[in-house]
Amino acid sequence: MKSILFTLLFLIFSFSIFAQECMSADYLKKGTKWEMTNYNKKGKKSGLVQYEVLNTNHTGSKNAWEIQVETFDKKDESLNKGSTEIVCEDGVYKMDMSQMIPSETVESLNSMEVEMEGTMINFPTSENLEFELEDGYINIAAATSGMVVMSIKISTINRKIEGLETVETEAGTFQCLKITQDTKVENKIISRTYSSVSWFLPGFGVVKTESYDHKGKFMGSSILSSLTR
Repeated sequence: MKSILFTLLFLIFSFSIFAQECMSADYLKKGTKWEMTNYNKKGKKSGLVQYEVLNTNHTGSKNAWEIQVETFDKKDESLNKGSTEIVCEDGVYKMDMSQMIPSETVESLNSMEVEMEGTMINFPTSENLEFELEDGYINIAAATSGMVVMSIKISTINRKIEGLETVETEAGTFQCLKITQDTKVENKIISRTYSSVSWFLPGFGVVKTESYDHKGKFMGSSILSSLTR
């Protein structure tokens, strides 16, 4: 359960891809590839996620990117591969919360009847420290033979831009916006809140993420380990 929650917290930021005023940035052109390496609380590698921009579509005020995503375990063996669409419209980046559900979680529900309902979450397209980040949520219900066997609500709340910070990674040095947020996980039995800190580069996306459990203890991190364009 804890590993799935960490993956969720990581993916919420890993797909946080931006374009300056919704125009194609230098980083987000067809063929751009990058990797995010995940580490556990002891600093040991726990996995890797590779991204590639497959296609771009810019029409009027709407811009979209088709991103291929492949997840690997700590031994660099492929776990799953898929794609998602990233959209920016009217100068604001928005994403459907349903796209943030880890693929392994979705696969575990393949034999069930699954319904997902949620909101969009937004992100700034520039170094705007005053940008208001909205909360978002998604409800997931899984049923077998018409009977609901699992119901869970995941909310991203208290999203705030804390300032600008410089982050050094193997892929380079970047000036990033620092974002904090809480992730609340609720079902009929438990309700727990986890926290995350993310540093991301406008015109690209996440550079580094740290996640903490409901007691404030460090769970793990992810960091940009390579970038080619």
